Amino acid sequence: MAETLLLTGEQMSEVDSRTMDLLGLSSMTLMESAAWACVEALMQGAPQEISAGVVCVCGTGNNGGDGIAIARRLHGLGYSVEVALVGRQDQLSPEAGVQWAIADRLGLAMREADSVEGVSFLSRGWARRGVVVDALFGTGLARPLQGAARSAVEAISEARNAGAYILSVDLPSGVDAGTGLLHGDAVQADRTVTFATPKLGHFLQPGRSQCGELVCADIGIPHRHWVDVVADAARLAGPEDLLEALPPASAQAHKGTFGHLLVVAGSRGKTGAARLCVDAALRSGVGLVTLALPESLDVPDLVPEAMVVRIPDVSWGAESILGLLEERDGLAIGPGLGTTPETIFMARQLYAEADVPAVFDADAINALVAATPDQLRPAGARVLTPHPGEFARLSSAAWRDIEPRKIAAAQDVARAHSATLVLKGASTLVVEPSGSFTVNATGNPGMGTAGSGDVLTGVVGGLLTRGVEASLAARAAAYWHGLAGDAAASSLGQPSLVSGDIVDHLGVAWKLVVEDEVAPAMLRAPEDFLR
Repeated sequence: MAETLLLTGEQMSEVDSRTMDLLGLSSMTLMESAAWACVEALMQGAPQEISAGVVCVCGTGNNGGDGIAIARRLHGLGYSVEVALVGRQDQLSPEAGVQWAIADRLGLAMREADSVEGVSFLSRGWARRGVVVDALFGTGLARPLQGAARSAVEAISEARNAGAYILSVDLPSGVDAGTGLLHGDAVQADRTVTFATPKLGHFLQPGRSQCGELVCADIGIPHRHWVDVVADAARLAGPEDLLEALPPASAQAHKGTFGHLLVVAGSRGKTGAARLCVDAALRSGVGLVTLALPESLDVPDLVPEAMVVRIPDVSWGAESILGLLEERDGLAIGPGLGTTPETIFMARQLYAEADVPAVFDADAINALVAATPDQLRPAGARVLTPHPGEFARLSSAAWRDIEPRKIAAAQDVARAHSATLVLKGASTLVVEPSGSFTVNATGNPGMGTAGSGDVLTGVVGGLLTRGVEASLAARAAAYWHGLAGDAAASSLGQPSLVSGDIVDHLGVAWKLVVEDEVAPAMLRAPEDFLR
């Protein structure tokens, strides 16, 4: 099962250039292949709407050239189609200019407008068409939409509201290919067809929500000829991560084979967080779990399968925990831990001195705010799992200021803490200390519920304790956690989802992966090019 790379617009341009230089494929050949892939996607996704007529809204660059080629192909198949050029014919790129000339000789209906008023007049009939093809910008947009282009995007939105099916070529216009951020208004597509491999903007919010159904089409760019030029590209977390993290166990395996995790979590009024973490760790396949609690926390044993160690309050600190770790293989700390001065000091000391792999979450992350450099030089592998608020505290900045540059900010924090960072959210980022990162696309809004992060911490801790390397454990856990949430939502509905449901569906999600029944993050057309 091959990995999926997520490229920026600049990286994709480099791939295109390398393909043409090494293989001698012309840009026109690639454009023809892209156009045919879009036509196939239209006939497959909107067979009724396409019969009501199509308008291809084109920019003046090569994305617009794709749109004109799409119109020409549809015309040849007998469909009613017109080209609406947002700009002037003399502004077309060389390839788009060739497409325009061919379409003109074939007698296609083609009109152009380069002003707000012109686009307003041009777009009056779009809402009566069954399909609108968005071929304005693709991956090349790096500035806010304005003028005629903005009016065109607004008109496409009006057509969609009137019932038209919207197909975006490569990326919905207005979405940044490298960040997923919107340059003002953006097209909301029903289906987006991209080429060779998806882009970051397809999987980072809010761009991800603009794409609708995502199709990745093979247009003749062989993976082996370009993968080396984007060695630093982001990747998409997938079932292959989980299968690598949890290979089939030996028939002679026993509970000692799968490691012993120490969980340090819970405080007065927050013992539920500890329970969720322990439950999830056990479901992740770890052999043994011990929960450490202060003696004054008078609660019954929370999970029958877990052991509990009660530490006298006078001894509740890093030295006692380090002593327990001498006979354990991993540490999960933070859920519901509290923020007393004692626990803050304990968490900081454990970050530096615990020589087992460890995941730090919630209050254990908050304890690292303003830690000294010596306290951030860990003796073992570390994974941090902050939500945006916790991440903002680590970064000493407001989330609204961080969000537009969250990838770079996450890379900075991962390097500073010598840790793998799992920045939780609608598109969770897993960032290694080297700066390499992965985007996770599983999960749903129903998982925005109390305790969901505690479950993730337990899964990460369980995998670390089983001996899985930190970055793989983080990727696999993020994917598995989200997939379990998706399985729970499918069974119970998103609104009623609670964190215990995610724990209960970890096994269901595992079976989906093993039995190869996971819904793909994108469709492939006509076939998977990564082979």
